[in-house]
Amino acid sequence: MRTVVGLGVAVSVIAGTASCSDDKGGQSTASQERSEETTHASPTPAHSSPAPADPLLDAGVPTGDGLSAALPEKGELPAGWVRSGEDSVGWRDAADAVMEGEDATACGATGLQAAELNGSDHGVISSVGNEDKGDGAHFSLKVLMDSDNLGAELTGPDRVELVTENMTRARDFWSCFSPEESGIGDDSLSYDTDRFASVHMRVGPVEVFVHTPRSGDSPSAEDWARVLEQRIRSVLAGRAPTARIPVK
Repeated sequence: MRTVVGLGVAVSVIAGTASCSDDKGGQSTASQERSEETTHASPTPAHSSPAPADPLLDAGVPTGDGLSAALPEKGELPAGWVRSGEDSVGWRDAADAVMEGEDATACGATGLQAAELNGSDHGVISSVGNEDKGDGAHFSLKVLMDSDNLGAELTGPDRVELVTENMTRARDFWSCFSPEESGIGDDSLSYDTDRFASVHMRVGPVEVFVHTPRSGDSPSAEDWARVLEQRIRSVLAGRAPTARIPVK
């Protein structure tokens, strides 16, 4: 299980099934006979694979769409805040916060040691804030992969174990920030870098990072982490997420 954690996000594509119809007028008798022969030879119709029962979950693990559903919507943000996208950066300091808060070599670990962290199989990132005014937050939600055995079929418990391994290593990799147990999610650490506050946590099979500014009027990283925990748990339970940050 050795790969470098990057910031790129793999998009999960849910493939639906198409239905086929042979009901076309004007066919020749020979064509009809061939069609009947095929039907008798193959009683199971083509394209019979069922569509996913829940596009947000795959064997109890959130898909890319499921992780996206766990992110807060624009209408659930503090007044004047927006989500990052084509027309907005969301929070102006998001990139700097990620660089400080997710640098596994920040406290003296080597690149080879940092490469022991399990990387993302699929995930989503989002920045929210009041753009250039400085208040905001950055979220990263990931389902991890076993890079030592890329062809393996991973179960939900396997995904949980991959995040647990990362959490164990994080206690060493971010030791110079004096991380503390925050009591959020199934396992979590809270720590401050020079300019930013961060929470790193596991919620079921999902690894989560939250970064916020240490000063200003933003909700805290721990407040956002509690909201994301509830929203992820809703997705895992097959319910629409409703938890939101208190809006002033």
